[in-house]
Amino acid sequence: MADGILGLGSSGSVDLSSDLITKLKTAESTATLDPITEEIEDTQAELDALTEIETMVLELLDLVNDFDLYTSGTNAFDEISATTSGDSVTFDATDSSKLTPGTISVSVSQLAQKDVYQSNTISDTTATMDSGTITITVGDTSYDFSTDGKTYESLVTEMGYNSNFEASLEQVGDDSYRLVIKSSETGESNAISISQTDIDLGFEDEDSHVLTAQNMQATIDGISYDVSSNKVTMANGLIITATTTGDSSITMERDTSTLVSTIEEVADKYNDLVDLVNSYILGDEDDPATISDSSTLKTMMNSIKEILFGSYGLDDEESLFKYGISFDSDGYLNVDSTELTEAVTDNYDDLKELFVGYAEKEGIGTKLKTYLDSLDSLDGLFTTYEDKLNDRIDTLNEDYETASDKLDEKYEQMATQFAEYTVLITQMETAFESLKLIIDGSSDS
Repeated sequence: MADGILGLGSSGSVDLSSDLITKLKTAESTATLDPITEEIEDTQAELDALTEIETMVLELLDLVNDFDLYTSGTNAFDEISATTSGDSVTFDATDSSKLTPGTISVSVSQLAQKDVYQSNTISDTTATMDSGTITITVGDTSYDFSTDGKTYESLVTEMGYNSNFEASLEQVGDDSYRLVIKSSETGESNAISISQTDIDLGFEDEDSHVLTAQNMQATIDGISYDVSSNKVTMANGLIITATTTGDSSITMERDTSTLVSTIEEVADKYNDLVDLVNSYILGDEDDPATISDSSTLKTMMNSIKEILFGSYGLDDEESLFKYGISFDSDGYLNVDSTELTEAVTDNYDDLKELFVGYAEKEGIGTKLKTYLDSLDSLDGLFTTYEDKLNDRIDTLNEDYETASDKLDEKYEQMATQFAEYTVLITQMETAFESLKLIIDGSSDS
């Protein structure tokens, strides 16, 4: 008794349409999609490696900033340490690059102060005043304030609109207030005077003028100063603020304590960068390089080396090799700390010329900072390379989606065809079974 055409039948066709189609699709997916997936993963690994390198370059840039001629702060060679004596003044400097070693002596004989007037005591600040005029004179300009129909509070509010002096109601007792008027700034040039017409709030009494405007008087390194402010900003950027009368001094010295260690940190970070770049661009048959375009990173490292190997100073007389800094055969930067420390003491200006430089001949730090900063600019090396890798990943993702859609469509069609074959085979098997019964019946008769 036959089981079906070529072993096929309803059950056979179902096995054909599910298991076989799945196996065929899996095999073709492996051949078609897996290479795209692997290339996406490799490109992403390359992008991650580039990001890691970029991060280390930024770390190197942070260190190099200490030797930048154009830094907004203070470069390592302009650091100044200071010791002070006395408490008559405080010292500060927003930019220490102009400060030079030495001692500055200050003697303060008088502090600058404001003009301050107070009114008679006031028991009710909301009470309406008598009709009159308060006149406040600042320099050659007088300001009149009518008191007609006004409370003390409303008068102070009106006075407050004028920036040439200050007015306020101050509580001086549990139930008493005074109207206080002050010059806006200290010094004789900001002095004020007050007169009253048809009203008496006490401003013209002798006791009402509680402070008289005066200048600060001091000598700084023997030079006499008579100025309206208690703060003096020297030409070198040093800010001297008087706090009381008396004598003080500030002694400034170059702070070279971190110079050697900072240079060593730059060298160490550069060597770390050499190792990191080599780990991603060097490969072999068993372990391919992560970075496919090694030329980009080699260009970067060669550019950094050219800056480090260069000649500096106005006459190209300075180089790293004069001060115990050299490259070994493996391309690492080595620092002889003893020789460099001696150079900091004996050749400070030459070292500054080498690392910082001048506007007309920039030093190592200044040039290196500019180059490293350019790598992630709009058309910089890192930016260009990252854009290329990201574009490649986008293209591969699109290729994967297109290939996946084609596979789905192909095997959906195949499944439909197998379903149609199943119907046809089933019909043929039914016909064959009927024919078999007829044959069997004829044989029995």
